[in-house]
Amino acid sequence: MSNENGNWCLIESDPGVFTELIHNMGVRDVQVEELYSLDSDTLRGMEPVYGLIFLFKWQGTASHSGSQQRAGKVVDNNDVFFAQQIIQNACATQAILSILLNRESEIELGETLTNFRSFASDLPPDMRGLALTNCDQIREVHNSFVRPESFLTDPDEARRPAGEDDDLFHFISYVPVNGRLYELDGLSRGPVDHGDSADWLERVGEVIQQRMGEYKEGEIRFNLMAVIGDRRKMLTQQISSVDRDISVLMAELEKLRLEESKDVGDVESRIAGLNSERAELEHLVDLENGKFARYRFDNSLRKLNFIPFVYQLARAMAEKGVLEPAVDRAKEKARSRPHRQQRPAM
Repeated sequence: MSNENGNWCLIESDPGVFTELIHNMGVRDVQVEELYSLDSDTLRGMEPVYGLIFLFKWQGTASHSGSQQRAGKVVDNNDVFFAQQIIQNACATQAILSILLNRESEIELGETLTNFRSFASDLPPDMRGLALTNCDQIREVHNSFVRPESFLTDPDEARRPAGEDDDLFHFISYVPVNGRLYELDGLSRGPVDHGDSADWLERVGEVIQQRMGEYKEGEIRFNLMAVIGDRRKMLTQQISSVDRDISVLMAELEKLRLEESKDVGDVESRIAGLNSERAELEHLVDLENGKFARYRFDNSLRKLNFIPFVYQLARAMAEKGVLEPAVDRAKEKARSRPHRQQRPAM
């Protein structure tokens, strides 16, 4: 057991962070996409969709007592891999694992998660959560996204309980298991069954909309992400399929030309269409590769300490006599807007 099993950092709600976190755990051919619509057709366009991760403003016990009043109900189902959340700040990774570990027949989990699932499968939910707490490999990947502490923090402030003015946020997941749609929240007693999942991409939109409707009008601080198959792999497979079709048509075209058939033009047109389709697929692969490159760049910046740079910049501005006016403008701008501290829940 690690002596630092309770030290889990906050994780930013970002598809690039979640995608790299998943890959660093050893999972292959999976990525995370941010969603801006609950439309089922949008979700179907991303298939395979393994599950959804939902971030919402925490409302204390109401976040769970309300779940009893919704369409779903808490169940005890050993077919669902559910772990209770034992430690703070782990809800993001726990939401990700709730999807990956329940879709293990479709996802290449890798050694770390395969071993963890095998070890924890026969444990009750609270012990599964404790096992996650003590899994060094998972915690180290999670904490690889810790932001550098640029300044010393007052220990009393760090330990201060959240108050009414603090905004707390929490991650949960939605995943289909054995024909049923489940809501998996590590702070709940168990999985919440939301019914038949024959068309779960349609049903999950209804469930999330209902949950969002419980908040005051104008509340927009929600975030929704989908855990899906690696689009680069799927697009590459589609390119291979198009190449096979082109090869077949090229052989047919050669034969028709030898026969001086009138169908030559039709086959040439079909080949041209397939070449256009192939070019579009290659363009989409390039876009995905560019997106992953941005993810890597952005994630590298998240781990850097920019204070030395800021210090040198402030020093240079002071020497030129422009620092104080800039500070005054910043103070005035800060006073013109209300300040509310935001903290992810657990």
